[in-house]
Amino acid sequence: MSTPKPLLSRLRRDTRRGAPVADEAEQAARKAAKRREALLAGDPDLAEVEAGERTWIGRRVHSLEEAEAAERNLGLVTQALRHAGVDYFMVPGRSVQRYVVGIRLSDRKALLSALRELYTTTALYAAEPGQNAWPEQAALYAEGALPVELKRRNVIRFGEILLGPSGQLLAGLVRGCDVEFWREGEQLLSEAAEGGERATELLRGLRYQAPPALLAGALVGPRQNAISDVVPAQAQTPAVRTIGGHPHPTFENFVEPVIDTVDFPLDVVYTWVDGDDPALAAKREAHRTGGAPGATSREAGASRYASHDELKYSLRSLEMYAPFLRNIYVVTDSQTPSWLDTSAPGIQVVDHKDIFRSPEALPVFNSHAIGTQLHRIPGLSEHYLYFNDDIFLGRPVTPNHFFHGNGIAKLPFSPSQLGLGAPHPEEPAPNSAGKNVRRLLREEHGRMTVNKFAHTPHPQIRSVMREIEERFAEEVDRTARSRFRAPTDIAMGASFHHHQAFLTGRAVPGTYKTRYIDVARPDAEERLEELVANRRFDFFCLNDVNSPAEEQDAINRRIHTFLETYFPFPSRYERGGPA
Repeated sequence: MSTPKPLLSRLRRDTRRGAPVADEAEQAARKAAKRREALLAGDPDLAEVEAGERTWIGRRVHSLEEAEAAERNLGLVTQALRHAGVDYFMVPGRSVQRYVVGIRLSDRKALLSALRELYTTTALYAAEPGQNAWPEQAALYAEGALPVELKRRNVIRFGEILLGPSGQLLAGLVRGCDVEFWREGEQLLSEAAEGGERATELLRGLRYQAPPALLAGALVGPRQNAISDVVPAQAQTPAVRTIGGHPHPTFENFVEPVIDTVDFPLDVVYTWVDGDDPALAAKREAHRTGGAPGATSREAGASRYASHDELKYSLRSLEMYAPFLRNIYVVTDSQTPSWLDTSAPGIQVVDHKDIFRSPEALPVFNSHAIGTQLHRIPGLSEHYLYFNDDIFLGRPVTPNHFFHGNGIAKLPFSPSQLGLGAPHPEEPAPNSAGKNVRRLLREEHGRMTVNKFAHTPHPQIRSVMREIEERFAEEVDRTARSRFRAPTDIAMGASFHHHQAFLTGRAVPGTYKTRYIDVARPDAEERLEELVANRRFDFFCLNDVNSPAEEQDAINRRIHTFLETYFPFPSRYERGGPA
């Protein structure tokens, strides 16, 4: 059947109309490509990086601490605001990843014009905010005008992508600066009264349902924040928020401590052993003659003590992502890492003999034994974090990841279970130690413990540890004298502390976004690559459970390459590191 002539005519017209549109898109793409080439050629610190099924342009940096990426993007935005003569205020955001700036909606055009004027030849992106780390709607200023839809958004994120020395991704657009466009309360009321759907929807969605009398003269935010999405006229008292040494305007109520603000000091305690030290190895072998009672090769094997310099990189992770920490204590058996600058402020090496209540129990090669004594470190804060050296921060955290403002700890419960029955020498030592804790807590509280705890930083309350030491003195002393892991141990720093704190109202379950990787598994390399590419976990653990000796060199290279990629910049705790 032949096509009707009117339809043929319409198809020809549509084709003729579509051709210029396609040509314009192709021309725009060619122009954007040329601009990208010119941008990369003009700045040696810029490079392309693949992420989120797209090629982005990022800037290489030569150092990076937790706040620097977010501070850098905040600085780019506030420079444009000052250039445009636009007033702004800092908004208390709901994410630790970025800063949020508020301006009046009427100033949006002025800001966008200033950004265009200042950053056309830079790697600054504008993007839609949201959960997607690599938003579909993201535009590079150097490629040309921003999409109209993006410019009309009530919140726009601006930021540069930061890369490490070898071009690896360090900080993506999640660290950008969000600019919120706030509305005048009177205007919203007027638009809603006239039947405006958007104004009505915004007013209905406010967390603070302000009466009309307060909305007059108020500023109204486009989304929720940590304090209030409405700032009445009487609450617009100016204040200053200092970020990275630079003052920024805000409102008085936006900088007040809230009920869950953690403002008490937090220390960190590491346990560390240099498994490559021949003197320590000889001492360990001498005391292991005949075998530790009930110990298995899994618990006494050499890979448990193998050193991959994890501590160095774990400290780098603290410097990058947790600047709020006060002091760091590294507990060792008469050892000091060769790379550690013991004169650096904020870090101290603590010897076993300085904290063990019964020094005659030494030496011990058992983390359960050492864990019974950590709270005895002189000067240790009441609230602290216990780290194994194979635990790392994967992205920025705050004290609120670990504690509530009233001092209650947030516990890293694991879905893994202890199992039933008596401790058994062939089961993992943490299970046996947890079962021993279960027996004591059942006698004390009439409750049965079920779950283990994740491989994360462990929040600790010093007074809880002292209480356990006093009330269960015999069991604590027995474990403290247990030279190697044994089925009779208790897990004082994790299972015992956490359950005792929970059962006495001093701890609650927390949320820990963490990844555990057994570095000897066949898929370990793939999992490590995914971890460094996405950086989407707050914490991760690299654990060498019981790898064969012939694989140790390959595993060591794999771990070193990964850690150097994830944490490329020396910390101030390293010899020759930054001051």
